[in-house]
Parts: sequence; structure tokens; C-alpha cells
Amino acid sequence: MRAPLIALTALLLTTVLVACAPGSLQPDATIPPTVQPDAADQKVPTRYIASGDDWGFPSPFAFYQRGPGYIRMSYLFDTLVWKDEAGTIPWLAESWNVADDGMTWTFVLRQDVIWHDGQPLTAEDVAFSYVYLAAAFDSGMVKWGWPLDKVAFAQASDDGRSVQIGIIEPTAGLLTDLFGSLPIIPRHVWEDVEDPVKMLENQAVMGSGPFKLQEYSKEQGRYVFHANSDYFLGAPNVDELVFVRVQDASLALMSEEIDESSFTGKQIVAVDAFREDKRFEILEGPNYWTLKLYYNPERSPLDRRQVRQAIAFAVDRPEIVAKAQLGGAIVASTGLLSPGTIWHNPDLPTYDRDLAKSRSLLSDANALPLALELVTTATYEREAELIALQLADVGIEVTVKIGDRTTVDALLNDGDFDLLVTGHGGMANPDLDTPSPVWHNAAYQTAYEESLLAVTDEAKRQSLVWQMQEIIAEELPVLALWHPLMWDVYRPGVVKPFYTMEGVDGGIPLPANKLMFLR
Repeated sequence: MRAPLIALTALLLTTVLVACAPGSLQPDATIPPTVQPDAADQKVPTRYIASGDDWGFPSPFAFYQRGPGYIRMSYLFDTLVWKDEAGTIPWLAESWNVADDGMTWTFVLRQDVIWHDGQPLTAEDVAFSYVYLAAAFDSGMVKWGWPLDKVAFAQASDDGRSVQIGIIEPTAGLLTDLFGSLPIIPRHVWEDVEDPVKMLENQAVMGSGPFKLQEYSKEQGRYVFHANSDYFLGAPNVDELVFVRVQDASLALMSEEIDESSFTGKQIVAVDAFREDKRFEILEGPNYWTLKLYYNPERSPLDRRQVRQAIAFAVDRPEIVAKAQLGGAIVASTGLLSPGTIWHNPDLPTYDRDLAKSRSLLSDANALPLALELVTTATYEREAELIALQLADVGIEVTVKIGDRTTVDALLNDGDFDLLVTGHGGMANPDLDTPSPVWHNAAYQTAYEESLLAVTDEAKRQSLVWQMQEIIAEELPVLALWHPLMWDVYRPGVVKPFYTMEGVDGGIPLPANKLMFLR
């Protein structure tokens, strides 16, 4: 008998997402241990401790919508394919193919995978995952950037060895952005859950991944993962993986409180202290991350391009790199994508500081006097102060306000700001649906949509991605400030961190790929 077709309309999540800041998705209580080992089986575990912070409860629906949140969730759940240093590799799927018209993907699945509770992971689970998450996406319950709107159907084969996933239109980049990113979830846990965002019990983090969540503390920014000894690729090379918040990562490394920490930008000074210390190795990474100055084009006079350009000509980005990042960054490409990738357009305007040009544009726009508020987090307070001083040189008064990460992200997404400084990764991924949640441009949207249709024509897609960068650099919905230099300092042993080809998922530039615990 043919396996039933699981259509998107077959599973409607009717509960409306409760409006709340992202941080409120995270429980206050610590997740208790799920398994208490017998005394006879207890042994001193191989423990690996890395510096970290609170990035939310690591279920597919509640993790905080930043790269570190996804990374923690990825230790618990698996995807159809994954990435290593060189690119895409098989994972839950042993092999795959796409129809000539780009509308149907077929994945042949491994048959030796089990969930953390011992039940087998089946083709029905995979089909269910795509349908359930797509329905949650339609209901506003999924905030991560999975292109679930492209999914038309998911169907398990009669023999349970494969899954077909239909796409509403040919779309480039799905192998990375969807099939290599979307977590497969157990149907027997989630099928009766109407509001997955509110599910914060132990079962919500029960996946098939190499680790099981043993403890989570929001207050301490602490995650404790225990090895999954039944993992289909073999047990991890550590018994216990811990992320914990520390006051000073350098001191914590030196005192052997932690085994690893990532450093970026102005932390170059801290990294230099480890270069002659034979106890540590330093891994230098790519700069697939961008700090951006967002303009709000929905507010006058920032709705005028010449005013945004005038601000760009007044901002001294090399000075910001030197003074705020102590030379631990490079001036960013105004098209956002990081240099060094095949997608980066090197022929963009650089907006070198030109006060005369800035004043002329402001005068032509009749924009003065002008007073603006700039919002950022404490992490980028120095950048904000420098921008305020630089804009004062052309008669723009800027008031800097500092908020926590959750508040600043919410202000950005709600469009409740004049200027705002924050950043994100993914800057090796050409899937730039929009550089800003408060900017809309017809020409950009057309180029973006055409780029997604260039499934098999990489040259055409690259040309369109270069065009998208030209529009960003000309229209300036954001001014890219800098790309950071990145390092990972670790104590050599059973674990060897590495940077993933173009980042984990769609471009997370962290050396925290779960594969490093499986070698």
C-alpha cells in the first residue's frame, strides 16, 4: 500500500503565537538530568568545556534566533545532509537527487538511526518534520530563516527507505539552507502538540543527535550535554560537553576552567597572549560576519537615499576598525557579503570619508538640522560613540542609547529606531532575502527571486547576487561597518575544532560543528 501523502494542509497549527520578546521563550528553570546512571557504571567522564552564554532553550522552536542558539540545538537534532570543511556531506540521507525540473528532491535514508528514547527514526518522521515545521512557519511559530515557504509536500516511500520533498518552484541553495539545516523531529513526540513554542519539557529536546541535553540554566548561561552512545556515526569522543558563561575567557583558559573559547575583533589582544603558550593551539577563521549600521528608511529624512549616503560619507569606518576593534577587523564590503567568497562583488563604492560630499548631500536634501537616536548593545557602544562624534562633524546630532541584545533585536524587527548598530553571520551565503527588515526595494526583490531560480546556472546566480550587492551599496538600507577577524583558542586533545565551509547551516561562522566531536 502506498504511503499516504502528507500535504501541508493536513496539519494546521491553530494556536496563535503569543507576542513576546525572543528571550521569553526560554524557561527559567534548569532542565534536570534525564538519566541517573547506576553507581557501578559511573566513571570519570571525558569532559569538554567551552565558554558560552544563554542562547535559549535548545528545541527547534525555542532556541534564540542567533547562530549560537542554532548550534546548541544542532547537537540534539540531525538534518538530512550536513557540512564539513569542504562542503555538503551525507548525514541522515545516504544519497539524494533532484528532478530535472528542480521540483522534487528524493533522499535515500540511513536505516540505523534511532531517537534518544530508542525508537527508530523513520521516513515518516522525516516527512512529518517538513510538514509540521512548514505549518508552524505559516502560523508564525518558526522564526529561523528556513525557506519552508518553498515546501509543497513531503512523502515517505512505500518501503520506508526514502522521502520525496516537493518544492513549489525551483530554488537555488536548498541543499544548504533547507535540507542541511532543518532539524528532523520525532513524530510521536510532536504530532499532538498545537503550540510547539510553549513546549519546554524534556521531550522537546529529544532528537537523534550525538548528544542528549542533561542540564540547561538560563541564569547561568549553562548547557550540559551527555554523549549519545547509540549515535549512528558512533559515540562522541567526549562523554560530557559543557557550555558555561565566564567573566574572562582568557583567564578561564589559562586557569584550565575551560578548554576552548572563540575570540573576535578587538579580542586580538587576548589572542596574542596565547601565541607563545604551547599549551594551546590557535585556529584562525574566516570573517563571515558583518557589523552593520541600520538606517530606518520608514522615517524622514532617512527615507531619502542622499541622506543615507551623506551619513555614509561622514562615517570613518577605518577609524572605527582602529579604535573600536583595535585592528582586529577589516573595513566591510558595502554589499555585505564577506570578501574571499565567490559571491563577493569587489567593485562596489567604498564611501571613503568625504565631509564636503556629505555636507553637500545633506544640503541638497534640506535635511539639517537633524537629530537622531542610535540604539545598540553594550558590545558595540564604542562604535556608536565614534559614529556620533563623526556625524557631529557634518551637523548631525546623535544620541546613543544602550539596550540588551533581546531588546535591540526587537527594536530592529519592529522598525522602532532611527539608527541601530548590530551584526550577524551568514555573510558567505548568497541567499540574502533582505539586508534589513525595514527596507523594501522592488529591483532588489526581483534580482533576489531570479537568483533563487538559477538552480543549475551558477554563473547566472553569481551575476544576480552581484547585482543585489550593487543595489545595497547604492541604496544603503544599511552601512556595513566591519568584518571581524576570528580565532578559536583551544587546548589540544581529543577534540579539534574547525571552521565549516561557508559556515554551519547557512553561514554561522563558529568553529562549533558537531562533527568535531565525532572524529
